[in-house]
Amino acid sequence: MSTESDASSSWLVHQWAVAGIVSAGARFIPIPFVDEMVQGQCRRFVVRQTLSAHKSELTEEDLSLFYSASGGCLSGCAATVVRAPLKLLLFPIRKVVTIFTSVRGVPLEIMRTVLLGRTLDRYLAAGKLEKQNAAGSKGVRQAMQMQSAFENAFAQMDWRTVRAAVKDALGTVDHWKDAAVSSAKQTFDRQDTSSDDIETQPAVRAGAEQVEKVLQRSETLMLFAEFDRRFDEAMNQVG
Repeated sequence: MSTESDASSSWLVHQWAVAGIVSAGARFIPIPFVDEMVQGQCRRFVVRQTLSAHKSELTEEDLSLFYSASGGCLSGCAATVVRAPLKLLLFPIRKVVTIFTSVRGVPLEIMRTVLLGRTLDRYLAAGKLEKQNAAGSKGVRQAMQMQSAFENAFAQMDWRTVRAAVKDALGTVDHWKDAAVSSAKQTFDRQDTSSDDIETQPAVRAGAEQVEKVLQRSETLMLFAEFDRRFDEAMNQVG
């Protein structure tokens, strides 16, 4: 993937891609809040698998503020309660918009999920995350800094080339969307969020293999290198 993340096995990258496709598939489920819940489970899965690959003493709970879209439970849960009635009211409109913007949204969700795992993998490989840094206020602050740096770096990037490449890659796999939606529903229905795997269908795994080929392209690697630079720069500014 990059110089600092060469230790990433093809198996681990495949897990990130699978999780990204399942997370993206949740946008097509016509039930309020399901997409956000599946997204959270997929990101948690990515973090867990990456930590396991490095045999890290850290847990996904230690890094929850990094991968949580809401920025953590204290702020996220309260905000969800406040926004819930409005989100329910606007859900039909939001879902139509979400589906019509899937050409852009699906590849971006896959890229976001892959980069989440890749960034964590890179920092673990470089020894920048240790167990003692994840305890107490210092650990909370570090995870929040990583989340903020990730969002800033991701928003600054021009992903158009990769978006098109991912769209074309998935287009070569028959019924990948139906399989992704089915896998997303299974992920939502499963109560055991500590499971070591995501239930997937063959078309999802085939789609992940095609996405992996896009991730290996030189133009994708160049974009990843630029994302790394922006992320590290943001981390250094708050460090």
